[in-house]
Amino acid sequence: MYKTGLSQYFFNQFGSWRALSLWGINTGVYLTISGLFASRFLIACGIIVMGCTSLIFAFTLSKDDVKQRLFYTLPISIAVLLFFGSVATSFIGSSEWGFAIVRLRLYAALLLLPLIIGFAPPLTHLHFKRYFLYALACAIITGLSVLANYFLHQDEIIRNLSQGKPIPMPIPHIRYGMFVSFVFLGGLLAIIKNWYPKKWAIGVGLSTVFLGWFILFLAVRTAWLITLLGLIPISFYYLYHYKKLLWAIPLFLFLGVTIYISYHLIPSIRIKSGYSLYDWKSLLRDQGEDYSDSERIYSLQNGWTLWKSNKWLGVGSGDLHKEIEKNGAKYHLPGNQIPHNQFLMTMVCGGLLSLFQFLAALFIIWWPAMHRKKFLINLMLFLYVATFLFEPTFETSIGLISFVFIFTMI
Repeated sequence: MYKTGLSQYFFNQFGSWRALSLWGINTGVYLTISGLFASRFLIACGIIVMGCTSLIFAFTLSKDDVKQRLFYTLPISIAVLLFFGSVATSFIGSSEWGFAIVRLRLYAALLLLPLIIGFAPPLTHLHFKRYFLYALACAIITGLSVLANYFLHQDEIIRNLSQGKPIPMPIPHIRYGMFVSFVFLGGLLAIIKNWYPKKWAIGVGLSTVFLGWFILFLAVRTAWLITLLGLIPISFYYLYHYKKLLWAIPLFLFLGVTIYISYHLIPSIRIKSGYSLYDWKSLLRDQGEDYSDSERIYSLQNGWTLWKSNKWLGVGSGDLHKEIEKNGAKYHLPGNQIPHNQFLMTMVCGGLLSLFQFLAALFIIWWPAMHRKKFLINLMLFLYVATFLFEPTFETSIGLISFVFIFTMI
């Protein structure tokens, strides 16, 4: 009897392509979440597993079901084509195609969007609750490792912070801070909406409090900004939904006091703030070529003047680095970094023609979420698009693949 029951269990779990595809999608999600906090390689592996699993599941569907799903994902497919079009346009006028092909290869990850959204095995709310708990655990574990490394090498790290370098993190600091912020905001929503029973909610609450402090400690201004942009709508959602508008003043006073106390107690915050202020003053004196914030401003100035001379078709992705260097020398702008703004980067590479396609793709992707008035979906998309204002998010593999993953999850 026991053997029969065990055999039946294994057959139910692994005895069909549908059952295997559910295991596959779970494996892909957990791999990707692990990678968001630890490794680019794991992110790539996870999203590929999710794509392959969705393809396998598609072959188990009837023809009518496949047609319905293809129709359902048609807007997403159009958006992906527009994203590709924004890159393809940037080939026009390029004398060299090296960097243009690199960008096109990066954007290939977007092909997984309609595949995973349309053909991934069905997941329940319980799956998503487990995924979030795993993301919370990953953020906590990697956060503790960052703290341990900080205290082991405190003098060296503080010295590097005073020179504008970040605290060492498992992946690039801006992306890591961004993902920790997302988990922190998700933890707040989990508490507000009672996603978990009481015994789990206590752990989620304590973990969320730790991540809030940890975000301040990391001294990554992108993470600070994302957290602030997320806290404002979440606070108003809570105050309005639960009819506790009178709590608004003490809530924001508490936030202000927390920031004030953290500034005086956490060295990394003071050092980062002082460095940023000194960097800004150096920029105003035209002496900021050796400082990271000034380099960002210079990259925007360089990109803007370069785009104005090539408004409709841009300079071409292939010639981007060469043109940035030439334009910087012409206008006496130090540094040769690409523009630290996704929209400006798109304009410089492919002009307004590329920008129109890029914005149209974003609108098509966002429109269903706006129409359904789903708070969490709109918040996540808003925060991700907000990063475009100060980072060329889609010009890195981790930025683009993480967008694909987060969008498929919400």
